[in-house]
Amino acid sequence: MIRAFYTATAGANTNQTYLDVISNNLANLQTEGYKTLKAEFSDLLYTNLSQTGETIMVGSGSKVYKTDTLFNEGAFIQTDKMTDYVIEGDGFFAIQKGDEIFFTRTGAFTTVNIDGENYLMLDSGYVLNSNEEPIILNQDIQDMNEDIDINPGVYKFVNNFDLERVGNNLFRIANENAEYEIAENPSLRKGYVEGSNVVLLQELTNMIQAQRAFQFNSRIIQVADEIEQTINSLKN
Repeated sequence: MIRAFYTATAGANTNQTYLDVISNNLANLQTEGYKTLKAEFSDLLYTNLSQTGETIMVGSGSKVYKTDTLFNEGAFIQTDKMTDYVIEGDGFFAIQKGDEIFFTRTGAFTTVNIDGENYLMLDSGYVLNSNEEPIILNQDIQDMNEDIDINPGVYKFVNNFDLERVGNNLFRIANENAEYEIAENPSLRKGYVEGSNVVLLQELTNMIQAQRAFQFNSRIIQVADEIEQTINSLKN
């Protein structure tokens, strides 16, 4: 019963973590540019039990060993704002904050006047162009017309999994050997933003499965505890 207790406890903890991942995805259902998190599971240690000359493998439960990001496109949402852009296909916008550069799929940019210059910005960071320089607009946004192209740079990575999340839909390079290129003729759509790529039905299905698994493991813990109490009472 001790084995059942610890195995079920590991399962309950795993499903609690899984529910946290699902809840985070559902909370960002309407977040522009959000990329779905996917939990990946692994088995815990196995034990070899020999009975009547036959070896039996007994597991110790499972755990969530990492969460991956699904980088597929979300739906395009029309805003008609001249500073909103969406990338068609692969690629990221680059945002400079201090000495560090972050990457994002969120293209809901704003203009901020700093020292008399109109900068294109996102989340207090400078949006970079294809020359890896902050974008400065030559005129105030109120005076702009729809024919003016801002042309933010689009940065394409050889492997998107070289990026890690840092919050606020921003990613940073996690692998020092990561390779990327700046698209010469990126496919951009002005007046649109990319919505979240969370699939509501899939996440609700995952939540139901995780809740049932959590309840099942909780019941095993309870039963194992009751059996241990019964055994101890018999010993006395």
